[in-house]
Amino acid sequence: MTRMSGRVTSCCVVLFLTLTCVSAQQKLNSINDLKKINFGQYVPKHILLLLHWFANTVDIDNNDVIYLTFDPNNGDYGSHHYGNYEGLLDPLPRGNVRYRYYTVGNLNQNSPMRLPSYVIHPPAEFVGRNRDRIIFRVREQNTGRQALQRIDRVYLTQHYETSENQGTRYDPDHTYQVTTNLLREITQFSVGEDQQSLSELRDRFGSNADDSQLWDIKNIWGDLACLGLLLFIVIQEKYSSNHHTRPQRSLRRKVQPDFVVNIPEDRQNHMEVERWISERFLQYERVDAQLEVTTGRNGKARIVWSNIPEHHLKNGVMAVLFKNNEDQEASRTYESIGNRESGSCDTSVPLNEGLQVRLHKVRIQCCFWRGVGEEICRGPEFKNPDAVNIRGYNARLQLFAKDGKACARLFVKKTFSEWRSEFNKSWVGFYASADRATNDYQWWQWQWATKFRPSTDVEDSLYYVYEYHSGMAIAPGVQARFVLGDEEVKVRTPSWR
Repeated sequence: MTRMSGRVTSCCVVLFLTLTCVSAQQKLNSINDLKKINFGQYVPKHILLLLHWFANTVDIDNNDVIYLTFDPNNGDYGSHHYGNYEGLLDPLPRGNVRYRYYTVGNLNQNSPMRLPSYVIHPPAEFVGRNRDRIIFRVREQNTGRQALQRIDRVYLTQHYETSENQGTRYDPDHTYQVTTNLLREITQFSVGEDQQSLSELRDRFGSNADDSQLWDIKNIWGDLACLGLLLFIVIQEKYSSNHHTRPQRSLRRKVQPDFVVNIPEDRQNHMEVERWISERFLQYERVDAQLEVTTGRNGKARIVWSNIPEHHLKNGVMAVLFKNNEDQEASRTYESIGNRESGSCDTSVPLNEGLQVRLHKVRIQCCFWRGVGEEICRGPEFKNPDAVNIRGYNARLQLFAKDGKACARLFVKKTFSEWRSEFNKSWVGFYASADRATNDYQWWQWQWATKFRPSTDVEDSLYYVYEYHSGMAIAPGVQARFVLGDEEVKVRTPSWR
């Protein structure tokens, strides 16, 4: 009897510990509570962007009741049901009222209602690895079509690191319950037309940002200035409070040795002088870094770098994508290289001719925000492969990329006046690889040669230029073929690299 009662007691203790550990998440009740989290080291900074979006997307009434504004059952914003099978959160209450957990935040989910750009493509300082998520518990008033969905629990969480070999489980040590009060505070940092004055928000939340820092935040973040201030308060001011000092504005350091240039006296215009000096400077600081734009996933551009000098890695550099060699507006597509001498990064930019990757210094703005700094060097523009001759005819075929799609360009010499009758039964097909049979082209990715349309991008004094744009994503191995009749292949383009 004693042994049996001991077993019962042990089981009860285990059960009690299990139940109490389930609901042991730390509560975040205010922005001051957010400051206690070590963002950047153990928790991705990106989760703050996701939380900001969520707080400003749901509705909170005067009674602090949170209502859903989207349907997670339809996968809006990539949301979906979360089963809580590992017991991360409290079990769902039993009774007549229906409860369900849902999760949102997967950046790879396609949905008609997409997360905003600042969450999907954040600045480099806040790029995560798609690990952070928001879990929310929904309480449905009824099961009818007009069911009113209320949220009674909200959590921040994240997947384990891949190196921890925990699969897709969430990390209980970095799971936090978010209160309605915190969500309401974050809504005061809304963006767009409803955003408030930065100085009012600073004073309301006791920020120590001075007027010059507010000005920097406004210039850097633009329409997202209130979000920038929130991140400044949560991340930067936490650092300053830990050190009991006011954050110091970064000073511009002289990173290049002095050198003398002789400005020609016959320069008549100030812009020409500046351009001339810039060219001399870039020539002086020439580096042997290798930069290239190649083909990434789903027809998107991939930036590749190698042989980055060690002294540049120490000072901080990033690879930035530009439309072409003449483009002076740095895109939002860049990758902080860190200490990686070589590497690559897939972008969300469709592949087009002219794209160029440049190496830039990292510029620290507003104490914590990393922006695109001074240019160091640049790689070559991305070029489509040359056209190949169509055997026996005064014509050529070119495979090229347009907005990430496989396209064909037909060059017909202007002296070849009878080309339409000659090519009456000719067609161009697209193939996933060079070893595919002639009739094994991609499903419906072909076109009659005589139905190609005049090119609006290319002019040639010797050739008429016609194009066909397929719906096939450009990818390594893709090939175009010019076929006469049923199976007589007159030319194959080189396989796409």
